[in-house]
Amino acid sequence: MGRVFRALDRLTGDTVALKRVTIPADRPGFSDRASVDIDLRLALAQEFRTLASLHHPHIISVLDYGFDGQRQPYFTMDLLEDARTIVAAGQGEPLKVQVALLIQVLQALAYLHRRDILHRDLKPTNVLVTAQGQVKLLDLGLANLIAGAQGAAGTLAYMAPEVLRGQPAGQSADLHAAGVMAYQLLVGRHPFDTHHPAHLMAGILHEVPDLSPVEDPRLAAVLARWLAKDPQQRFADAYDVIGALSQATDQPIPQESSAIRESFLRAARFVGREAELAQLTGALDQAAGGKGSAWLVGSEMGMGKSRLLDELRTRALVAGATVVRGQASKAAAHPTSSGRNRCAGWPS
Repeated sequence: MGRVFRALDRLTGDTVALKRVTIPADRPGFSDRASVDIDLRLALAQEFRTLASLHHPHIISVLDYGFDGQRQPYFTMDLLEDARTIVAAGQGEPLKVQVALLIQVLQALAYLHRRDILHRDLKPTNVLVTAQGQVKLLDLGLANLIAGAQGAAGTLAYMAPEVLRGQPAGQSADLHAAGVMAYQLLVGRHPFDTHHPAHLMAGILHEVPDLSPVEDPRLAAVLARWLAKDPQQRFADAYDVIGALSQATDQPIPQESSAIRESFLRAARFVGREAELAQLTGALDQAAGGKGSAWLVGSEMGMGKSRLLDELRTRALVAGATVVRGQASKAAAHPTSSGRNRCAGWPS
């Protein structure tokens, strides 16, 4: 997918992770390469914007995104210092700690699935645990978008049987991948032979995982349903898995924190400003043709100004414009370089 750099945000002074995504040079099956590149960049920008809109304590925070001088997309994230994969962090820990890590993964999936977002590449390297024991999901949906895959997408060792057969991935496929990681935590190894791709594929499609190392039959039953070959026989959603795990380990179902509740409140979709967006997009097109203009967007607080400009910003970035953001405050002596007010333009 690309390369990740440790970078300094010169505006804030913060150290961040910058991921430069590589758009494939050859995309077979398309005759109009320029049109395809624009469509792909727009899809990427929209994906980055979606990632930036996610505000959940167990999902990595995307801070900013754009396109560099070579028109390659990038985005910046919180830098996780001394983070380990969930398998490395949880193996050998008490059962209570392992279950707590898994529940954090499931809480993140519940949030994503409520927003109709699939991860599609859930695996230990995309599920990191900070030094404080907090789970963070990374790389949501991007691998599938970059590859343009319509069928089997993701990492083989964590792929659900139905996806391996070429069927569309659904929420159950994400849950299956989480179940594989749960097996690794609780048993200490992958449920199938990963040394040879053919053996691994046969295991995913046909073999029943060995649950004999799991001493508690209630917990073994949870894993068996979690990893069922038929998605209809698995748990219906992440909340069901949380309930089953809690019951099997004699733990109360964890109460959602205020941060998790707030994340659902901030997950609203963009609606109701299509006319205004069309007007601003027209002004953007005129600016690209050399006829610039200045616009003031104003309303009462909470009416959607920032969200409207976020939508416009995506289109400006894809079109190759330079987008500048700033903020002014009554309490500050001068404007600062980050915030909600934005302008876009092309170098002359």
